[in-house]
Amino acid sequence: MVKILIVEDDIDLVETYTDLLEAQGHQIISVPRASQAIQNVVRFRPNLIILDLNLPGEPGGLVINFVRGYKPLAGTKIIVATGHPEMMGNTNFIASKVDALLTKPVSNDQLLKLINQCMDEALG
Repeated sequence: MVKILIVEDDIDLVETYTDLLEAQGHQIISVPRASQAIQNVVRFRPNLIILDLNLPGEPGGLVINFVRGYKPLAGTKIIVATGHPEMMGNTNFIASKVDALLTKPVSNDQLLKLINQCMDEALG
């Protein structure tokens, strides 16, 4: 079982991701804001984060910087899934801090394949 934190403000997309990933046996927590994500990563200690960059309030990049700077989460994988790739600014900078960049819409097969790849890498 993989613990996954979904940071996404689109409720329909959260439901789709949650249904898909719970059917695969993963434990899911979802939050719509970066500030809530930071609170939950400390408690939940996810193996993987699926992160939208365009969130209400603080940008998703705040979550990336927090996770990468917090040693207990050093092994946490981050997948950015955004419908606004232009918001990524310097894509190379973001790409250096995350494990994958996806442009929405993301197919279920594509998401599952990427999660499996990330977890295979994490497990060695």
